[in-house]
Amino acid sequence: MKKITLLFCAVLMSAGLSAQVVSEDFDAGLPADWSTVVNTGTCDWFNGADLPTGPDFATPGMYFDDDVCGNGADASNTTLFSAMYDLTGVTSTVTIGYDVAFQEVASGETFTAEVNAGAGWEVLAVYDTDLADVVVESFDGTGSNADFQVRWTYDDGGGAWGWHGAVDNFTLEYVLSTDDNQVAGFSMYPNPANDIVTVRAQNEIQNVTFFNILGQKVLEVSPNALTQEINVATLKAGVYIVNVTSDEQVGSYRLIKQ
Repeated sequence: MKKITLLFCAVLMSAGLSAQVVSEDFDAGLPADWSTVVNTGTCDWFNGADLPTGPDFATPGMYFDDDVCGNGADASNTTLFSAMYDLTGVTSTVTIGYDVAFQEVASGETFTAEVNAGAGWEVLAVYDTDLADVVVESFDGTGSNADFQVRWTYDDGGGAWGWHGAVDNFTLEYVLSTDDNQVAGFSMYPNPANDIVTVRAQNEIQNVTFFNILGQKVLEVSPNALTQEINVATLKAGVYIVNVTSDEQVGSYRLIKQ
């Protein structure tokens, strides 16, 4: 694993890219740049590994325990907000990961994960039935705004006596370009891709080269045109770094092959 990581980092550096990983394990409690908001009710979030019922976390996470509020308490609706992350200029896919646990007493309780990638809050997942075990989630999206943020909201269904929603081991992964000289007007779509990917630029594209995570060149095309369809069907599913040369400009981009 270490060898692959080092090789991948070498590819990123040579391609003018920098792999970025943000992680929070909550072992020390709520991070200083994270926050909770009690939208309705009087109860707030807790930190710990021993969850009220059902499977526990291996290490401390953040959880809302509606059972603490008591039967007949006011309705509970509370939100855990991540920090805001400046993803300005990120053109790669952003992968959001976290561990989640959810247990309910009666129907009507929900635990909702959302992301704000610049176009308002969008739903990643809604948990509304018991999870038999802690689930490791991973979602791919895009984000190039300065205030990228994730949030989780527990709702007990308007006052029902409920159990909990819980989050642990949050991660963000993306690739950040370190090149000032990117290819003018370049686009590559669809991304993720299955069989055909189209590259397009403002000026003639001389060369397009694909590298896998081991740093091996797996495909090279010389379009000598403003646009070109490239068949990537033979590539294995995974992440590729795509180096593009156009009119003496060199750019590096990330492609996900499904």
